[in-house]
Amino acid sequence: MVIAGPSTAGPALSGLEPLRLTAPLAAPVPGSGRRSVTGRLFLTVCLVYLLHFASNVVRETYLAVSLGDRLSIRVDEYLGLHPDLFEIPGRGAFINNNPGASMLGAVPYALARPFMAGLFRLRPELVRPKPAARYDDPRPNRTRFFNEARARGLDIKLGLAAAAMHVGLMVPLAGLAAVVMFRFLAVRLRDERTALWLALLYAFGTPIFFRSAFLNQNAIVAHCVLLGFVAMAGTEPSPPTTRRRLLAGALLGLALLTDYSAAPLIAAFGVWATMEGWSRGGVGAGLRAAGEFSLGAAGPLALLFGYQWAAFGHPLLPAQAYMPDTHLSVRGWHGFTLPDPTLLRGNLFDPRYGLLVFCPMLAVALAAPFLRRRPGGPTGPELGFILGASLALYLFNSSVQFALLQFNTGVRYMVPAVPLLFLAVVPVLLRLPRGWTWALVVPTVAISWSVAMARESVPVSLMRIFLGGFELPWLTVLRKTSSAYLPWLERGASPLALFVLAGVVLWLLWRPRTARAD
Repeated sequence: MVIAGPSTAGPALSGLEPLRLTAPLAAPVPGSGRRSVTGRLFLTVCLVYLLHFASNVVRETYLAVSLGDRLSIRVDEYLGLHPDLFEIPGRGAFINNNPGASMLGAVPYALARPFMAGLFRLRPELVRPKPAARYDDPRPNRTRFFNEARARGLDIKLGLAAAAMHVGLMVPLAGLAAVVMFRFLAVRLRDERTALWLALLYAFGTPIFFRSAFLNQNAIVAHCVLLGFVAMAGTEPSPPTTRRRLLAGALLGLALLTDYSAAPLIAAFGVWATMEGWSRGGVGAGLRAAGEFSLGAAGPLALLFGYQWAAFGHPLLPAQAYMPDTHLSVRGWHGFTLPDPTLLRGNLFDPRYGLLVFCPMLAVALAAPFLRRRPGGPTGPELGFILGASLALYLFNSSVQFALLQFNTGVRYMVPAVPLLFLAVVPVLLRLPRGWTWALVVPTVAISWSVAMARESVPVSLMRIFLGGFELPWLTVLRKTSSAYLPWLERGASPLALFVLAGVVLWLLWRPRTARAD
């Protein structure tokens, strides 16, 4: 990020060329002084995301804990706690997904282990088996998991592990993504103030907010996609260098290591790298560009194939090829079919998980190709890539029958397209009349914040928040489990004081101050 006058944000992102401006940025953020705008943006996103922590223990959590505890890819100890843990006779139990999110989550968990061990030495009863208790929720699977974890003495350990992974991984990744979006748009728009508001809109007005409340592979893939796009496109539109192609390849390889839904995205990035090189230097340059991108992806892909070989005995077949049959996995090839009409509609419009229901603002991305000028937006080739990659992801996800399970978890499969579509939305928002822009942005932010608090379908979340008041996911869980841990919370507790405190902190962080000379 560069403001009018001397740069205050330090060097450009690692692996990218330094920012080059042909004109100073307009409208700097007031009161910057020595305090970096990027630093304050990062802290703002981190604070709000921390507040909206959800204590979900997902399949990736178990592998992360096994890696952090004993560097093992087996999750035998947790078999029966989650339907996506399965056993292969003679080999052990494994998670039904790629290991990338768990590998990343294992790092903050390992760092938190000494503190958790100290707590359990002081309070050994926390990790002892406990009797069944009431979980105030109509969904029987949640009650079943809660009491099974208590019976094994794992309830507190898994809850703390989920918190460590949220604080140490998901929160800083979200802050980094907001900063990258800000710095990218600040140079493209030549307007730091507008770029800041757009970065905040990206952080709090898109499903990245909702999906980042716990260890989640879809949000991690989205972050990889954003960083990969910036690496390939550059802050100033320019041909990508070898280093930038290697970085983009590594990021998309990490995305595939995290989840196979990244397959159409890594293919789209590979085609982009190849065609860009071809357009500048012919077939030889195109093949060289493809090779550089592939070389960057080779490390994460080797790790994925090595994991699959160690876990399942074959380097190329995914976990879905070994899981026990379910009513969805027997359709097509282990649950992969031609695009399903139900999912073609649902992935966009289902109120329980449709992308455009969770983020209606993204629909105007389709107007971007019809703009005569796209100030600050993607170039023609970049926009073609954005729409093509998003379409490829949409068709792929509409072919995966497991996407039908999103009704229970909210928008997931289409989240990696969010950073790309948001970049296409930017020039449309900037060209719309102000009233129309507000008509798009306000409902989108209201939906995003409501589902981040209530974590239900869009209609249910809006109704709960607008009729019942503010919520926080972790506080809701404490109320639902109050009979087991905190009986005084049985009637609930308002998070209003926490929101006021966070508001005071944010005001202190952003209040204008007179800039001091360096």
